[in-house]
Order: sequence, then C-alpha cells, then structure tokens
Amino acid sequence: MTAWYSTTDQERLLSAWEDAPIEDEETCGFLLETARIQVLAYAPESATLGAALEETLARFGASEHLAAVLALVGADRADPPFNYVFAQLRQAQNLWKAGSVNSQGQQGVEQFTFTPRPLDKTIRGIIRPTDGKPDVY
Repeated sequence: MTAWYSTTDQERLLSAWEDAPIEDEETCGFLLETARIQVLAYAPESATLGAALEETLARFGASEHLAAVLALVGADRADPPFNYVFAQLRQAQNLWKAGSVNSQGQQGVEQFTFTPRPLDKTIRGIIRPTDGKPDVY
C-alpha cells in the first residue's frame, strides 16, 4: 500500500526526509500538498495505482484480473503509484530548498552550491518514465 506523504504521519515523513520542516507543521503541510498537486497535474490521467493497473490489464485483455492483481500487491484502487509518492517527496524537498536560497538563487556553503529547479527533469522522469527507445520518424 502506498499513501501520499502528509504531516499526520511524522515518523514516516522523517524517516524519508530527516530535514523535513515539521516544526512548522502548516508550512510542511503546504509543501507536501503543493508537491502532490504538482505531481498529479504533470502525471498522465491514470493517477492511481488501480487506474494504471486497470488500463494496463485492459491493454492485454485481462481486465477481469484487476481485483486479484490489486490484492496481490496489497493495494487499493485509490492508492497512488509508488513513483508518484516518491516524486511528491522529492518535489516537496525541492520546494523547501527553493525557499531557502540566497539572493543569487543558490544554496550552499563556500564553493558548493545548489540551484533548485521546480519540477525538474529528474522528478518529471520519476512521474513519466521514458522507455529508453529512440524516437523514430
């Protein structure tokens, strides 16, 4: 079972993101919810695990096996795919870092800097993985 990150399960959140700003629960909640909304906005239409499995099984003419597959993976039709949940976490971290950069748009000390990018290429690739095949025209 996969679930979106939220401030209600702080132990789970801190095990995945030890620097999460949970001391300000409202801001942390805003970050996680904004990241979830951005992930869903970028995601293909089948934004739940059940919908994605249903779509895949239909493609192979095996729709009648949906309930068995969901039971096998211990999921519910409304559970988000794990890669969306991972992307939510990474996007929340990016949003947090973006809010704590210096006036030059960088974060870091001495010569080591980090310039955050909202919904960057890595996160987009987590949400919509490419198949690795070259485009043929």
